[in-house]
Amino acid sequence: MSRQINSLQNEMLPPNVNGEQAPNATVLGRLLVIQQMLDALPNEERMGEFARRALMTVPGVADVYVNIHGHTVPPNPDMEDLCKKYEQALQDLTTLSFVTTSPAIHFFPLRTEKNTFGLLLVRVSDESLLNPYLGFFSNICNAIGIVLETRMYQAKLARANESLRQARDELEVRVAERTRELEYLVTHDRLTDLPNRILLIDRLQHALASARRNERMVAVIYLDLDNFTYVNTGLGTACGDEILKEIAHRLSSQVRENDTVARIGSDEFVIILTSLENKFYCGARLTAILTAVREPMTIDGNDIIVTCSIGACFYPLDGDEHELLLRQANAAMHRAKTTGKAGIQFFAESRDSAVIERMQLEAELRKAISNGGLVVHYQPKLDLRASKFCGAEALVRWLHPVKGLIQPSDFIPLAEESMLIISLGEWVLMQACLQVRIWQEAGIEGAAVAVNLSVKQFCDGHIVEIVRKVLRDTGIAPWRLELEITESSIMHDLNYVIELMHELKQLGVSISIDDFGTGYSNLSSLRILPADKLKIDKSFVHEIDTMQNAAAVALAVIAFAKSMGMRVVAEGVETAGQAKFLHQHGCDEIQGYLISRPVRAEQAQELISRPYVGAWSD
Repeated sequence: MSRQINSLQNEMLPPNVNGEQAPNATVLGRLLVIQQMLDALPNEERMGEFARRALMTVPGVADVYVNIHGHTVPPNPDMEDLCKKYEQALQDLTTLSFVTTSPAIHFFPLRTEKNTFGLLLVRVSDESLLNPYLGFFSNICNAIGIVLETRMYQAKLARANESLRQARDELEVRVAERTRELEYLVTHDRLTDLPNRILLIDRLQHALASARRNERMVAVIYLDLDNFTYVNTGLGTACGDEILKEIAHRLSSQVRENDTVARIGSDEFVIILTSLENKFYCGARLTAILTAVREPMTIDGNDIIVTCSIGACFYPLDGDEHELLLRQANAAMHRAKTTGKAGIQFFAESRDSAVIERMQLEAELRKAISNGGLVVHYQPKLDLRASKFCGAEALVRWLHPVKGLIQPSDFIPLAEESMLIISLGEWVLMQACLQVRIWQEAGIEGAAVAVNLSVKQFCDGHIVEIVRKVLRDTGIAPWRLELEITESSIMHDLNYVIELMHELKQLGVSISIDDFGTGYSNLSSLRILPADKLKIDKSFVHEIDTMQNAAAVALAVIAFAKSMGMRVVAEGVETAGQAKFLHQHGCDEIQGYLISRPVRAEQAQELISRPYVGAWSD
């Protein structure tokens, strides 16, 4: 066997060597055709059978078997044993040729440089007749190997493409599913599964367009649960959530399939009744909704009754634009709340115009806070003993694009009611501290800024962290910030206020009690407050030099503050006589029109950076 393998290359003899006869041209042509037709055969089985039958016609061939791994089966056990016996011998070959085992059998490898696919077994009947064609047998085997390798790579590529196609299809399915999930989350309320404001607006626009085409009416209904904040506070948010889900179910059961129930706020719902012929259906439906909402429910063992206030308006009677209709329905709902709650009100322009104006002003204020529509003015404060400026109080103004400069008294109450005061107050605090940073860098010594804190800011629970962050971000010395807290806000929860004031004092800021004398606090409570200053309200200052009672109050405040080691600040000082009286009786600081009106930041800096030339003296 080893002699036969090693003599591999010597077996490839050309025609007419050693007196052998020349190959027949017809046979040669047939062999060339066989080689060229291999690639046209559809599969390996057909290829092996075609090669076997074609090569059987070559002179000197007794039998042919084409063994292609995984595709053909030896015709008999002897042939199978021969294939197994010489399989390893073919693996060890380093050239593309054949090996003989005896003059009766030839083996040819079906392979390329990188892959082996099987072998060609030729049983010889006449060696002399076959010998001229042996080189063509090797060429045919090489061609089979190339075709099989090409098909192998094509099959791998096809499988890879199929895997990619399946992966792409699966990805597209997952993306489509996820997109639907996200679209649902974007357009629906997570708690109740009702449409949210985004989907509500879309459906309302479609309802209005359909109503225009078909000359029908659309009812827009705004529903708000009464006193729901107390339910959340008393029973907990988990119970509140269950109530909201039950209310959502009840509302949905009261409308038709083509109507819409949406949740757009904590306890606010909007209902759209479409394709109405008149208002009478709406009136009956609203009564049914009101009754359904206040039906008793049992949540976590608690028997609960919830009522609601409903406002409604109609297209086209009350407007033809979706935002306008929503505002008007909301205005009618607010009127239902102010007239006793648990009722229904229809929009009436003459009665709801003030509510709409207030709602519009609130929306504009919200936009002004986020878009730079506010400005901070500063009213300088004077140290009476040193006769020099010691800082200023920060006072916010609203630069309305239409109404011009709006005073705090016209929008601060609105901010308090709508909770915008939290974001508004934080913005003012940051702007004031940034201005102090400018004064600090300009070398203005002793200049501090006073910033008012509202009751809701002070009780928000985050005020200490907000002040700490502002001090850190602006880099000002903490003593340059003075926080003013009204006397009335202190008495809401005295122990909590004292704790907060101590935390703020630990930051290094100073605290003053604003509007002192206007609240109902008792002196024993004020004695335990860690405050640095008391501010005498301007209502007492105005008549301090003309009315004995006003002067007595001012003197009492000054005496009390001095006994507690606090400084005294008087606001609203407008005359030299008032300033002289305060100076004579130990008041430390004053502010008011006598010194300066509230002015822009650059004007305030110019004022406090130079010595004060007073219009009064002892």
